[in-house]
Amino acid sequence: MTIKERQEREAHDRENPWRPMSEAPRGTGLICDLLFDDMAGHYANEGLQYFLDANGDWYQIEPPKWIAHGPTPMNWRPSYVRMTPERRGIIKKRARTE
Repeated sequence: MTIKERQEREAHDRENPWRPMSEAPRGTGLICDLLFDDMAGHYANEGLQYFLDANGDWYQIEPPKWIAHGPTPMNWRPSYVRMTPERRGIIKKRARTE
């Protein structure tokens, strides 16, 4: 990572801080980034985006995946883009069948 890339990333993190999971908006279709935690520390899955459905389940958008098992997200931040209910339904259906 170059110095410029690091500065851009730090500026992005300042403008879009990580927020507690209790503040995540359910069922709105807001696309989010998630921060996970494991024994090695905190990490964000770069390039992967998620949304929270009305039941409190997180879904990865591409490839569709239901985040029910595995690492638990500890923080989130919005991408300020919303998905339509139809698109969310398609992703949820594909995630549950795979």
